[in-house]
Amino acid sequence: MKRIKLYFLSLIFILYVTSFTYVDVFANSIVEIDSVPIQGTNSEITKQPLTNKPIELSGPSAESNFYYELFSDLESNDYYVQFDITNSELLIEPSSLTIKIDGEPVHTVSLAGENSHNVRVKLEGTALNEGIHTITASFSGYVMEGVCVFQNSTGNWMTIQANSFLNIETELNEDSAISLEDYPRSYIGSLEHQVDVIIPKSPSNETMQSAHIIASYLSSQSMEDTISVVNEDEVEAINGNIVIVGATEEFETSWMNQTLNSEENEINKDSLYLSQLQIKYEQHSVNALVVLANHSKDILKNIRLLTTNQYVEQITGETLQIKDLPTLIEEQPNDNEVTLSDLGMADLMLDNFNTRTQTYYYYLPANKHDIENPSIELYLKRSDLIKNSKEIHANKTETEVDGKVELIVTINGVPHSVDIQALEEDADGNAKVNIPFDKEILQDNQLVTFQMEANGLRTENPCLSTEKSKWIYIFDDSKLILPTQSNSDVYDMNFNSFPFPFSDRNDELFIVLPNEEISNEDMQNLFNVLSINNSLPTIHLVSSSEITEEQLEKGHIIFIGSINEHKLLKSMVEDLIVNYDESVPRLSDHGFLQSEAKFYGFMQKNPWEENYYMAVLDNLDENNQYFSNELLAYLQFLENNASIVVQSGPDKFFTNAVQLQTVEGNNLNKDETKRSSVLLNWSIGFFVLISVLIILIIVYYRRKKLERNNQHWKETVSK
Repeated sequence: MKRIKLYFLSLIFILYVTSFTYVDVFANSIVEIDSVPIQGTNSEITKQPLTNKPIELSGPSAESNFYYELFSDLESNDYYVQFDITNSELLIEPSSLTIKIDGEPVHTVSLAGENSHNVRVKLEGTALNEGIHTITASFSGYVMEGVCVFQNSTGNWMTIQANSFLNIETELNEDSAISLEDYPRSYIGSLEHQVDVIIPKSPSNETMQSAHIIASYLSSQSMEDTISVVNEDEVEAINGNIVIVGATEEFETSWMNQTLNSEENEINKDSLYLSQLQIKYEQHSVNALVVLANHSKDILKNIRLLTTNQYVEQITGETLQIKDLPTLIEEQPNDNEVTLSDLGMADLMLDNFNTRTQTYYYYLPANKHDIENPSIELYLKRSDLIKNSKEIHANKTETEVDGKVELIVTINGVPHSVDIQALEEDADGNAKVNIPFDKEILQDNQLVTFQMEANGLRTENPCLSTEKSKWIYIFDDSKLILPTQSNSDVYDMNFNSFPFPFSDRNDELFIVLPNEEISNEDMQNLFNVLSINNSLPTIHLVSSSEITEEQLEKGHIIFIGSINEHKLLKSMVEDLIVNYDESVPRLSDHGFLQSEAKFYGFMQKNPWEENYYMAVLDNLDENNQYFSNELLAYLQFLENNASIVVQSGPDKFFTNAVQLQTVEGNNLNKDETKRSSVLLNWSIGFFVLISVLIILIIVYYRRKKLERNNQHWKETVSK
């Protein structure tokens, strides 16, 4: 059932030859610096998280797999995996946790007697060989003594905590050849070693935008918050690999000029230049990805080279220069069909150990109101032991595992059941099922959640011993089908749609910056929020002094700061949904306590072009933080239809949802009253018209009758 993609070697060859200039040398480029200390080294062992959230395993048996990849063989050292676990106090002997490496059991610990454990397992032998390795945590739980006792209970559980980690060296050591092929895996950071994307002290808007696009891409590859954008003059020490982004003339500090001294003369005119260096300070070293150009516009023009997988997969060698990116033959994104692979889910198997998937998230297209008759189409296989209802009753024996098998698909918290036994298979043993669901389940938020769980895969009879097992294999080209139908109704988008429409990849987005400096952290948070399904819209980062009305007519707008900072926004103050009094927003007009507000934002139609939207993010404090990360996160998950939001403190958010609902209700009542009035006027007019017609008919017939009488009288007289 997997889709098969064909790649033409001739096309790849053309891309390589006509577009990229490679220098296929692998001699190490080492630069020594003397002013900024390096606190880590490429060969240092680091702690890498196994999971970013707790994983619960339910008894009597369950397991979870974790993976790590080594890019070269490692010699024996202090390498290990550590599980921090909690478990039910009801567990008794022989409850246990067994750790397997590549399928081989290496350590078992008893879970009876205590409800928390730190389980450390040394990695050695073949576990240190180059390649991908699997760590399996296998749980076996008992809560009652005796033979043939049911152990299925809500009290039979253990949880792998999020602070579990892998302690291993996965970076290249300083004696190894370095290559651009190490990107992005060498630049996603770890718990102990952050990756800094370093920009000039006073970067151009193009450089700043390029750096945040790279940081957003790397953040999407990382499980933890390990990527930061920093200015060169803010770097006091380096504790992990770095990415340097900027035009050659922009850098000012001595340590950066020392680092880039040998690179600047290699850059071709109008080209983006990539190289990878080793930077040394005393006995420590890190890798540095250098992203340079003579002019920052050449970096931004070709930035997709570092953020589009089809380009990234082709990068190799030690240096690369490119003037114009080749055109990729890409599949046009189909917002009407979302495959499980789009959700980040690979082919998976549910069985007696793994009965439930994790929760996956996906942002719906901006036109979600046009969705009609949505459904889920699953492609799957099932084990021979899973019979349909007729086969079970006809062939049941005492040694077979009996019971109904049900797959529960949960969308936005609403479950949908599939009887796996009743499915029809094709000649290859594959089954397909279509599950329709109510479009109202999608709610007002753009974010959809998706999870699958199977019931009936576990052996319910504790006295039944069998080597057979039940399983369901689900293919990753299964899909969420969201057909749209043109709708004449016009829906005004508000913050419950955020980050849409600003993240719509079909439109342009202008982020207008104030004259006051915005922190790199805040800008990075905004870019991360605007990144939907690992994709950013076409963004233009423009200063308030440089933005024009012609630009504002071309797309959506986010103003950072309010009318005080933006003259063009101030010129439209009469068209804004928030009233201002001498540049101060009158939030009290909308039901908010003005004195308590710290941050606020509002969203409305773009006053320069009503086919687009505009958002304003601002503060009421005397500082250069115009919005908080908490506010952006709140807007991401806001379900109430609101156009104005206020933050008064940590976790204290208020909206005008009730006021907006009241206004909409009043408008609806006005429309109903207007329609009723129009209907009444039409009714009266129709009644008058009918009355007039009746009168005319009566007059007509009376005249006819009178004429006939007159004619009859004349004839009588003449006789």
